[in-house]
Amino acid sequence: MASDANGSANGGTAASVMEDVLRRLQSPDNAVRGEAEAQFNAAKGSPSVCLEVLAVLATASSDELVREAAAVLLRRTTKELWSGADERVRLGVKSTLLQSIQGDYRDGLRKKLCDTIGSLGGHLLSDNGWPELLPRLLSLSTSTVATERESSLYIFSQITAYMSAPELEQQAPTLRSTVEVGLADSVPAVRVAALRATCATLSVLESKACRAFEPQLPAMLQVVSGSLAAGDEVEARTCMELLVEVLDAEPRIWRSQLGLAATLMLSVSSTAALEENTRQLGLEFLVVAAEKLPGPCRKLGTYVRSVLPVALGMMLELEDEPEWHTRDEEEEDSSDYTNFSAGQEALDRLAMALGGKSVLPVAEELLPAYLNSADRWMNRHAALLAISQIGEGCRKQLEGGKLGSVVGLALRSFKDPHPRVRWAAVNCIGQMCTDFGPGIQEQFHAQVLPALVGVMADGDGGADGQSGQGSARVQSHAAAAVINFCDEASPAIMAPYLDTLLGQLMSLLQSSRLMTQEQAVTAIAAVADAAETQFDTYYGTFMPPLKAVLTRSAGNQRLRRLRGKVMECISLIGLSVGRERFGADAAQVMDALVRTSADAGVDDPQAFYLMQAYARICRCLRDGFLPYLPYVMPGLLTAASQKPDIEVLGDDADYEEEGLETVTLGDKRIGIRTAALEDKATACTMLTCFVTELGVGMMDYVEPVAQLMVPLLQFFYHDEVRTAAANCLPDLLRCVKNSGTAAPTALTQLVAFMLPTLLEAITNEPETEVLSAMVEALGEIVDVGGVHVTSGADAESVLNAVANCLERVVTEAESRRRERVAAAEEDGWDEEENEDANEEEAREDELLSHVGDAVGTVVRSGGLPALSTLLEHFYALLASDRSGGERRVALCVFDDVVEHGGAAGLAWIPRVLPALCAYATDEDPDVRQAATYGVGASAEVCALNGAEASAAFMAAGGAKAALALEAVITAPTSREEGSEMATDNAVCALAKVLEMQAGCVGGDVVASRLTSVWLSYLPLRADVAEARVVHAALVRACERGDERVFGGATYAGLPRVLAVLADVIGTELLDDEYSGRAVTVIARMQAVLPAGVLEAALAPLSPAAHAKLLGNGAAGVGGGANHAGGSASADH
Repeated sequence: MASDANGSANGGTAASVMEDVLRRLQSPDNAVRGEAEAQFNAAKGSPSVCLEVLAVLATASSDELVREAAAVLLRRTTKELWSGADERVRLGVKSTLLQSIQGDYRDGLRKKLCDTIGSLGGHLLSDNGWPELLPRLLSLSTSTVATERESSLYIFSQITAYMSAPELEQQAPTLRSTVEVGLADSVPAVRVAALRATCATLSVLESKACRAFEPQLPAMLQVVSGSLAAGDEVEARTCMELLVEVLDAEPRIWRSQLGLAATLMLSVSSTAALEENTRQLGLEFLVVAAEKLPGPCRKLGTYVRSVLPVALGMMLELEDEPEWHTRDEEEEDSSDYTNFSAGQEALDRLAMALGGKSVLPVAEELLPAYLNSADRWMNRHAALLAISQIGEGCRKQLEGGKLGSVVGLALRSFKDPHPRVRWAAVNCIGQMCTDFGPGIQEQFHAQVLPALVGVMADGDGGADGQSGQGSARVQSHAAAAVINFCDEASPAIMAPYLDTLLGQLMSLLQSSRLMTQEQAVTAIAAVADAAETQFDTYYGTFMPPLKAVLTRSAGNQRLRRLRGKVMECISLIGLSVGRERFGADAAQVMDALVRTSADAGVDDPQAFYLMQAYARICRCLRDGFLPYLPYVMPGLLTAASQKPDIEVLGDDADYEEEGLETVTLGDKRIGIRTAALEDKATACTMLTCFVTELGVGMMDYVEPVAQLMVPLLQFFYHDEVRTAAANCLPDLLRCVKNSGTAAPTALTQLVAFMLPTLLEAITNEPETEVLSAMVEALGEIVDVGGVHVTSGADAESVLNAVANCLERVVTEAESRRRERVAAAEEDGWDEEENEDANEEEAREDELLSHVGDAVGTVVRSGGLPALSTLLEHFYALLASDRSGGERRVALCVFDDVVEHGGAAGLAWIPRVLPALCAYATDEDPDVRQAATYGVGASAEVCALNGAEASAAFMAAGGAKAALALEAVITAPTSREEGSEMATDNAVCALAKVLEMQAGCVGGDVVASRLTSVWLSYLPLRADVAEARVVHAALVRACERGDERVFGGATYAGLPRVLAVLADVIGTELLDDEYSGRAVTVIARMQAVLPAGVLEAALAPLSPAAHAKLLGNGAAGVGGGANHAGGSASADH
């Protein structure tokens, strides 16, 4: 179809040919349509002609179908053809498109042309390739022709997506005045277009710039009211969707108009005459407002009291369909999102957003009337489900003394005459077992489990005459509630109920209803998991029939999910009873699983259960699982390698489609199928489990697993995939490191392969929890890799890259902290908002803790020189106004710097010792523990580095250190459970000061007092590592003949010394070497002490203690190798 674009005759011919192609593209005949597609693709080889002809046909063809097809193809291909077209054609196309805004076209075609202008305009704006576009749009926005005003504003809404925030901010004043006029237009379509343009602008601008649009919010809400008043619910829904998006992205601008917006949306959601979708959008706005502006919503006073009845009212819009009673599926059909579904979801989200203090009092007012509605089952049903929904959000308030009454209320409803109410009551108990575990299991097991067994045994269908139709659903749901109960139940709680519970579940297993069988199998699995080794008694009863189901159901399409649940059950039973009992059946079970894996097709529900069953059986059999790896790994690697099912969604796509998640990337809306993603995430988690559990046994698979997992660190479609990838990497290194002679080279290569991608992934990771896993993995890689990270030609650059990466994590966390502080001050957060912020702070503290651990690993690996800038950030965290978590991490970092940093670490002691001394008495025991450990480490390091270093310790506050440690040890709470670890570290630190920094202690009186304080606390038991250090110090003091320890000339302290040594010799609290030295020094005492002194000191002790101390009971003691130091915390 190529032609000379300058020749009108040829141009006309090209247009005729293209017109024919466009008609044939719409043919129902595949062959005709395929031929036309080929011709069109060939035509694109002449960009100028193709572009020009499409523009002409879109605006001037006499055939309406051709015009619309040309407009669609013009939008889709303009960017592709633009660069190849000559300048004359480009200018002509731009002119034609601008003129089309003023053309007299049907709405559908005009919109398509506007979409093309928006797409091309956005593409050209960055290079100022269409300078006349914005002025022309502004001019047309004040046209006397309504369609021109509408089109110009609509195009504005399209091109903003292509503009950066700074670019758009330059145009914001003009655009704001333009949309202000548009929102007040007399024509509804223009007002809607103005709303689109406003919302599109707000989605791009920075938050501060958005606030200038606050005055437009009432007019934006009025567009919705106007559409509803005109009876145009479709347009009203479009507007409400836009407003919900703005509320979600920029909630702060709504604060001043929240009451007005709530009034409108309450009216929409509660108006029964409106369509369901319209009412649901009104409720969605109210719920999003609660989630994004919880404080302002609470401050309105009537918000919960107004919204909760609307949600509850929607839950009454439910029919008692006969299908509910006869359905033999685990889950109800969720393809239609009903008002009932919307109301139920809203209650959960409202409670989570606004908290129990606001929601529970209103619920307590509303629900009794619902529960007491004897003639309306749906009211009782709604009330019980409402309790299920709000429970998690009201947890603190319900646990404060109200939980028992709620449990009792739900259990009484187990006897309701209507099966759907009984189902709701069982659901309520099951949900509470999840939301309030393990407390509900510990407090109410005697009420809950027998009641659930009773429901599972109930087969009469209730007094409503359902004749058993409802009972199978209720029985199955009771089994599901047992699963919830078992998730948080200990073996001791389960023990008294196992006979009855498992007997009833075995009965359900024989049911003719597939759904009942499936739930029974899963419940048996949950009971086995909770009962642990106690299930051994029932193993012979359940394993044979479960294996029989596995065999009989093979190949049966209808039974695939049941079969998957049986796999789950068998694997959990195996894990509970252990390798010795399960081993005899493992080969047969694994054979069935491997055969299933080979035969499983696409979308087979067994695949999910297979992967998890493999992981559990691997954990049970350990190295006994190795023979099955050749059969299991190929399928697992394939599942973990799945590409995401992604599509670019068009304007007419169903964004609410089940199993479809959408994200916006630039100007495109991307749809992602979630089912395949879940399978991929499960497979990745299973691979990580295999590497962790099997260690060197996975050596043959290290390379393919690493090649798969390392790129998945940047798989942004699923958090669990990235987390699994991060968790896997250190264990892959351990596998190689422990594999044998070839390990060093392979380890170097693997570290070099992992680190660059991991560092990049950390830099780009948006989710705090995933970021924590990645930073933790980084620290472990440095630790496991050791010299393969910190030595060699690239060591300096690698360590600098690690330090820069960690520094960025810290600075970005600090930036987020400042944003929270600013938001709290600006918005006046209430108590609940501060509690939510505390939860976020806890996640940030966990991240910071992992950064601190990684820094410590780098320091211990000799990389301190690379950390100079990063350490200044941690030094700033020692300020008194920082949180306890931040100070603890900073103290632990400097503990490592002092202890393992060599000369560079020694140089930090004068700066950090004052903070160590100050925080040694902090009210937070974790802070005390880190600080006291650091004091001891500083005392020891300075002593080992000579008199000058010891003088520096003294000058930096060494004298205060001893007194601070004394205060920790003698505090009334020092021996309480939460304080023991910190006190043990303080005792150990004091031992080091007394032994190594005697000049800091003062005169003999003070020294004797401190020694007495130290000795009075022994032996240490909470922190074993510190105990070994301090008890070794006691032995050395005895070897020196330290009079302060013995109690002077009267040897008053000797009985205490001997009692402590008798307690620790031959235990993990004292190393073998020092146990021997202790016996030796006591033998020497017999020769050097005055007659009768040793005997008198030994007299209060038992014969066994005598034997230990005098060398008759120390043989074969265990305590491991001698350790020079302990730790400030369990993970320090």
